[in-house]
Amino acid sequence: MHHFFLNHKSAVATAALVMACAAQAAPEDVAALKSGTLTPYGAERAGNKEGTIPAWDDKAPAAQGAASAKRADPFAADKPRLTITAANASEHANVLTDGTKALLAKVPGFKLEVYPSRRSAVFPQAIYDQVLKNASRAKLANDGLTVEGAYGGIPFPVPRNGHEAIWNHMLSYRGQVTSFVADKYVMTASGDQVLTSRQRTHLIYPFYDPAGSPDQFSGEWARARIDITEPPANAGQALMTIDYVDNFGKPKDGWQYLPGQRRVRKSPSIAYDTPDGSAAGLANFDDVNLFIGAQDRYQMKLLGKREMVVPYNNNALMAKPIKEAVGKSTLNPDFVRWELHRVWVVEATLRDGKRNTAAKRRLYLDEDTWQAVLADSWDAQGKLWKTGQAFTLVATDQPLATTLSYAWFDLLSGGWVYAGAVNETGGVTYRPFDGKQLTNFTPSALASSGVR
Repeated sequence: MHHFFLNHKSAVATAALVMACAAQAAPEDVAALKSGTLTPYGAERAGNKEGTIPAWDDKAPAAQGAASAKRADPFAADKPRLTITAANASEHANVLTDGTKALLAKVPGFKLEVYPSRRSAVFPQAIYDQVLKNASRAKLANDGLTVEGAYGGIPFPVPRNGHEAIWNHMLSYRGQVTSFVADKYVMTASGDQVLTSRQRTHLIYPFYDPAGSPDQFSGEWARARIDITEPPANAGQALMTIDYVDNFGKPKDGWQYLPGQRRVRKSPSIAYDTPDGSAAGLANFDDVNLFIGAQDRYQMKLLGKREMVVPYNNNALMAKPIKEAVGKSTLNPDFVRWELHRVWVVEATLRDGKRNTAAKRRLYLDEDTWQAVLADSWDAQGKLWKTGQAFTLVATDQPLATTLSYAWFDLLSGGWVYAGAVNETGGVTYRPFDGKQLTNFTPSALASSGVR
């Protein structure tokens, strides 16, 4: 495998750029989007010289079987082309993250089954149309904390700094209205496996309302509602959040319903590094999807683009029974698909005077989806503390590709958590945006539907 920092002129020019307020994309970058040098989502259309990353062909993978929420693996016939183990990790060090190397060194039997790379991320034309418009109209304000002028697509197809890249991750397309039931499993260092939460999750994205526009956009890009159904002691609890494109002037809103109190309370703590109780301290609220939330505690530095081996196209993993998918110290490596892809590397360091249990993070954003597929976190003492993996689901019927399930491994304690697991809960449903559905995402709706 060959590793390099890519020589795309924008990547090189911005590799060491620390955040400053940014203007719209350069005319040549807009031209690259129009001409096809870049994909309509801002990735490099061409493959790599070695042929191990193919060119993007704008074709969604063929659907396998009848349409359903539990989507079959479109690449089931593929065979691994390489296996990376602790024994040969040094030969592939340039395409492995620090966290992946640590897992290989720490966990006996852990391995990466590397499959042929499949650039399966294809999105609706309406999304591409908005991305092209965003390239000329979106900009950052307030030291990277506010996005202005963007709508309906990733705002910065050619990012100039780390904050722009992270906003692409946050605002990447995950459907318009998305629903699924997901489990969360916590595994202790001794190998005990505990189902800590089963929850119904509904997400609605006003940012992707096809009838909207930048002028009409309210600033809230997502509403999330989570209703906990398991274990029995927590059944009936519910959370709701609203995220905004202005981390400077409009912090994330959160509410919580506790059945014992039979009331809804404002809950600003559902954010940042507040520990997620159902993750047993192994993940915080801002660890969802490897990073979610406000950027006001970090400076985001864009380190450039690299070829890395990352988890990808994992429909098959999400269809496996949990007893097969979950191993003692990691997911069963026989069922996790890894591929070589180009990723943007963003390093987050704490701003002066700010605190977070993760003093430094490094996020790896897939160039085709803009979503984080790997992440490493360091503690305040500078020790590599946690490593995260996010698993991409391909929904050819939409079309879209998006991370869904994710895992965080505590490299110090040996515990780990597997979240967003739809293995035994029926998969994911996508629906068109309907403004009337916003009434289901309000504090009063949370209260009226509370049980017990």
